[in-house]
Amino acid sequence: MNYINILILASISTVSANNNCTIREFSQVTKIIKECSNIVIEDLVVPAYSTLLLNLQNGSTLTFTGNIVFEVGYWEGPLLEISGDGVQVQGTAGHVINAQGEKYWDGQGGSGGVTKPRFVVISTTGGSVLKDIYLLNCVYFCVGIKASDLILSGWNIDVVAGNTRGGLNTDGFGIGNGQNILIENSVVMNQDDCVVVNSGSDMVFRNLECYGSHGLSFSVGNSNNDSAASGTIRNITFSDCLVANGLYGIHVKTKKGTGIVTDVTYENIRLSGITEDGIYINQDYGDIGNYSREIEIRNLKMSNIYGSVQGVLTRPVHVVCNNDKCQNWSWSNINILGGGKNYCNFQPTEFTC
Repeated sequence: MNYINILILASISTVSANNNCTIREFSQVTKIIKECSNIVIEDLVVPAYSTLLLNLQNGSTLTFTGNIVFEVGYWEGPLLEISGDGVQVQGTAGHVINAQGEKYWDGQGGSGGVTKPRFVVISTTGGSVLKDIYLLNCVYFCVGIKASDLILSGWNIDVVAGNTRGGLNTDGFGIGNGQNILIENSVVMNQDDCVVVNSGSDMVFRNLECYGSHGLSFSVGNSNNDSAASGTIRNITFSDCLVANGLYGIHVKTKKGTGIVTDVTYENIRLSGITEDGIYINQDYGDIGNYSREIEIRNLKMSNIYGSVQGVLTRPVHVVCNNDKCQNWSWSNINILGGGKNYCNFQPTEFTC
C-alpha cells in the first residue's frame, strides 16, 4: 500500500515555546502563527462566529494546553481549522478543546433548529502528525478531513453528553477526500458515524473504540442526482476496532450518482450491543427499496467480524445490493450473536446469509 511510508509515527515530545510564541488571546493568533514555528495555545477563549485559523508554517510544531473554549454562535463554522505541510500538532495531558455543543443541541442536528457549526477541519499535507487531542462536545460534525499523508493518533472525541441532551449528526472522523491517511489508537463517543469515508484512497483505521455511534462507514453518492460524479474509494482497511452500543457496526451506504467502492477490508472487528444491524450494506440509502444504483461495490473483504447485537428485530447481517454492481465479496469468520434473521439479496463468497 502507498501509505507505508507514513506509518512510522514521529515521536512528539512536550514542547515549550517562549512567551512571544504562546497564544493566550485571540488577537495574538495571526501574528504568532505567521512569525513562529514552535507555538503553544494556552487557555484560549475563541469569540463567537470566529474560526481559530491555524495555517501553520511548514514543519511547525503546535501544542494545545489548558482549556480552549469556543463561545456560542449560530453559524456554519468551522470553529477550528488546521493546515500546513509536515506539521506536528499535539495536546498536553489534561487539555480540553471545548465546542460547548450542549448549548446548541436540540435533537435536530443539521435538519433543523438552530444553525450549528462544524468543529474541526484538517487540510494538512507532507506527513503531518496530529496527536493526543481531546475534543469535547462537538456541536455538529466533529472532524472533517481533506488531506494527504496524515497521521492522527491518540484522539479522544467525547460527545457522550449528547446521548441524553439531543446531540445529532456528531460524526467523529469524516474523510471528505484524502490519500495516505492513518487514524489509530483513538476513542469516539458520539451520535453518528464513528468514521465515515466519502472519497479517497490508501487509508488505514486501526485500534479504534467507537461508542454509541453509527459505526465504521463509507458513504458515497449524491442525494439528488443520478448522473452526478461521486467519490471513488479505493484501498481502505479497518482493523482491530470495537464498535459498542450503537445503531450499526459496519455500514457501507451508497446513494445516487456514479462512483466506485473497491478494495475495502474489515478485519478483527468486535461488535457489542448493536441495535439495528451488525453489518449493513445498502445501495438504497436515502431511498429505501430503490437499489438500481450506478455506484459499484467491489472487492469487499471481511474477516473475523464477531460479537453481539441486541433486539429481536436487529439483523446481524443486512445486505441490499444490486447484483450487477456488487462483485467479488469475500467474507469469512463472521460470528455475530443475537438479534433476528439475516437478510441478503446478494451473497458474498464463503458466507451463508
